[in-house]
Amino acid sequence: MAADAVYPSVRNLRERDAMSRQPSRLGKLSPMYSFILNPHTETRVSRCPRCEQRMRQRKVPLFIHVDPMVPMILGYTCRYCPDCDLLVAHQDEIEDLLARMFAERDPSVIGNDYLVMGTVERALWREGMKAGKTVGELLENLHDFVEVSELEYDPGGWYPDEDAAAGKREAARPEPPGPEQRRSRKRRDKRSGKRSKRR
Repeated sequence: MAADAVYPSVRNLRERDAMSRQPSRLGKLSPMYSFILNPHTETRVSRCPRCEQRMRQRKVPLFIHVDPMVPMILGYTCRYCPDCDLLVAHQDEIEDLLARMFAERDPSVIGNDYLVMGTVERALWREGMKAGKTVGELLENLHDFVEVSELEYDPGGWYPDEDAAAGKREAARPEPPGPEQRRSRKRRDKRSGKRSKRR
């Protein structure tokens, strides 16, 4: 997303950031939550990617900037880990909600780049549903994210040897049972009173 085009000072802040190693903030309020936007439609996060605890749910007002210069607040129920203070949002769900909202308001914006920038105060979100807010008011009530991470996962399955050499999952293809293993399985099943299925 090209936030530089929307907020001209962002580019200068980022350049200064690289030199000072201190994160730049757009919001005036203290940063809250670590954040992951899950781009994988086939993966839903039920356990925290950091601590493996079961995720809970938390509805938060997300501040989203949609190109060109369309700031909005979206009430979205994220997966939440209280131990890590981590929010996980699913990209396909957010894009679907944005498309439905803009289909009524401004269809030309559908499909444009967007950036989830942080969360806003609930009171401002509720007020904003009755009467629109300016960008200045939104930034005054914006909590930037403490950290934004990417979700990577290794889908299960069999991988060829070339991938194993490249550092991916080892290709483990089990050998089919031989005649000796089948006989010993039949003996074991007879002793335990089970019937073995014929192949």
